[in-house]
Amino acid sequence: MFDNLKKIRLSKLEVKGGDEYDTTQKQNLILSQLSILVVFIALIHFVDDAFWLRDGENIIWLNSIELLMIILSLATYLLNENRKHKAAKHLFLFSFNILLFLLNTVAPKESGSYFFFFPLMAATFIFYGYSDEIKRYFYLGLTATLFIILTIFDFNIFGIVVDLDTEYDFFTNLISSLFLMAMTINFLITINKKSENHLLNNQLATKKLMADLNEKNAHLEKANTELDSFVYSVSHDLRAPLMSILGLINLSKLENSVEKHRSYLSMMREMVNKLDNFIHEVIDYTRNMKSEIVNKEIDIEQVTLDVINDLKFMDGWSHIKFITEVRLEEPFVADVSRINTILNNLITNSIKYHKRSDPNPFVRIEITSENNKKTISLSDNGIGIDEKFHSQIFDMFFRGTELSTGSGLGLYIVKEMVNKLNGTIDLESFPNGGTRFNISF
Repeated sequence: MFDNLKKIRLSKLEVKGGDEYDTTQKQNLILSQLSILVVFIALIHFVDDAFWLRDGENIIWLNSIELLMIILSLATYLLNENRKHKAAKHLFLFSFNILLFLLNTVAPKESGSYFFFFPLMAATFIFYGYSDEIKRYFYLGLTATLFIILTIFDFNIFGIVVDLDTEYDFFTNLISSLFLMAMTINFLITINKKSENHLLNNQLATKKLMADLNEKNAHLEKANTELDSFVYSVSHDLRAPLMSILGLINLSKLENSVEKHRSYLSMMREMVNKLDNFIHEVIDYTRNMKSEIVNKEIDIEQVTLDVINDLKFMDGWSHIKFITEVRLEEPFVADVSRINTILNNLITNSIKYHKRSDPNPFVRIEITSENNKKTISLSDNGIGIDEKFHSQIFDMFFRGTELSTGSGLGLYIVKEMVNKLNGTIDLESFPNGGTRFNISF
C-alpha cells in the first residue's frame, strides 16, 4: 500500500515539475519576443524621428533614448538566448522603466509615450510569479512611481520638450502599446488556464489517491478480520484431530482386542485424512494470496476429468453420474493451478452433499469459451443450500449444514481464486433442489 502511495506522490511531483519547467520556458520565449518587438518599434521611431522631425537641436535627445532602447533590447535578447535569464529580466524591466521615464520627459504628453508603461507592468507579472513576490512588487512599484511622477508633476529632467507630430505619434504609440499589451495579457491568460487545468488535474489525482487509499484500507480491514478468524479457526481445526488421535491412542492402550485396535486405527486414519485435507486447503489459500497468475492454454476437458478421477475414493463417488460438456469457440486460456483447485472444491462438495436417497444422483460440469470470456457452470441434484445461508456461503470457515465435516475454507478459497482471476461467481440453490454455481471470468 505504502509503495503505491509513494508512486502516486512521485508522479504528482513529476507532473508539477514538468509544468513549472514549461512555464519558465514560455517566460523566456516571450522575453525574447518582447525584446525583438521593442527593437523594431524603437527602430521605426528612431528612423521616423531622425528623418521627419525638423527640431534639429532637441531631436538628439529623443534619438539617443531610442538608440539606447535598441541597444538594450538587443542586449536583453542576447543575454536571454545565452541562458542568462535572470540578468535579462532585470536588464529589460529596470532599463526600460528608466528609458521610458526619460522619453516621456522630453516628449509631449499628447504623444502618448506613457502608454508603454502598461505593457511593462503586465510584463512584470509574467516574469515574476508568486515565488518572486519581492522582485515583482519592486518593479511594479518602480513603474507605478515613475508613471505617477510623470502624470501628476510637470517633471522635465533635461529641460526641453521635442516638437512632435502629436496626433501621428499618439496613434502609433497607442497601436504599439496595445499590441505589446495584447501579447502579455494573452500569455497571462494561457498561464492562468494552465494553472486551472493543473489544479483540476491535482484534484482528480487527489480523488483517485483517496479512492485507492480507501480501497486499500478496506482490503486491509478485510485481511485483518480474516486473519483473526483464520488464526483462531486454524488453531482449533489443527488441534481437534490431534487431540482425537491422542485420545484414541490412550484408548488403544487399555484394549487388548485386535478388532478394537483396528477400529481405533481406522478412526485415526480418518482424523489424519481430515487434518491432511485441512492443511491442503490452508496451502491453497496461501498460494492464492502469494502466487502470481500464470495464464496459458490448457486442455480444460482433460483437467476436469483428472479432477473427477482424483476424487474416486470419496464415499458415494461411484453412485454419481458425472456429465461434462465442453464447448470452445476459442482456446481456453487460464491459470491451470487455480482452475484445478476451483473445480476440485466444487466437485468435492457435490459428491459430499449428494442426496443419497436419490436413485440417480448427478454432477454436471458445463464449460464454454467465446469472445474472450470463460464460463464454468457446475450443477447437481444434491441436498441444496437454504437461501438464508446464500450470503454467507463464501465466508471463511462458514458451514451451512450440520452434515458438514470440512473446515469451511473450501468455498471461501473458490471465491478468492475467482476474484484473483477477475471473475465472478454466483449461486443458485434451495433445500433438496440441488445446487448450481456459475463462474465467469
